[in-house]
Amino acid sequence: MDPTGIFDLPNTSLIFWEVITFAILLALLYYFVYPPLKNQIRQRQQSIEQAIDEAEKTRKEARELLQEYRQQIQEAREEAREIREEARQQGQAQRERAKKEAREEADRIIKRAQEEIQRERESALREVRQEVAGMVMQASEQIIGRSLDRDEHERLISRSLDELEAEVAGSGSGR
Repeated sequence: MDPTGIFDLPNTSLIFWEVITFAILLALLYYFVYPPLKNQIRQRQQSIEQAIDEAEKTRKEARELLQEYRQQIQEAREEAREIREEARQQGQAQRERAKKEAREEADRIIKRAQEEIQRERESALREVRQEVAGMVMQASEQIIGRSLDRDEHERLISRSLDELEAEVAGSGSGR
C-alpha cells in the first residue's frame, strides 16, 4: 500500500467512477447548460455592442447638432453685426442729410435776406433819388430863378444822383 493513498489499487475503481461521473457532468453541462449560457452571453454582448453603437450614433448626432447650433449662433452674430453696421450707416446718412438740409435752409434764409436787403436798398435809393431830385429841382429853380426844362432837369438829377451814389458807395465800403 501506498502511504500517500494516490496509487491505492482498491480505491482505483472509485477514482475511475469519479472521473466517469465528472466527464458525464461535463458532457451534460456542455450540452444543456453551456448553449443557453453561451446564448445569454452572446445576447448580452450584442445588446452591449448595440448600446455602444447607439451611444456613438447619439454622440455623432449631438456633435452635428452642436456644430449646427454653433453655425446658427455664428450666423446670428454675423447678422447682428450687419444690422448694427447698417443702422450705424443709416444713422450717419441721416445725420449727413440733416446737416445738408440745415445748410441748404440756412443758405436759402441768407439768400432771401440778401435779396430783401437788396430790394430795400434799391427802394431806399429810389426814394432818396426822388427826394434829392425834388430838392435839387427846387434849389435849382431858386438859384437860377427860372424853371428848368425836362432835359436840363434830368441832367441835373442824374449828376446829383451819381454824386450821391459815389458818396454812399464810398461810405458803404469804408465800413
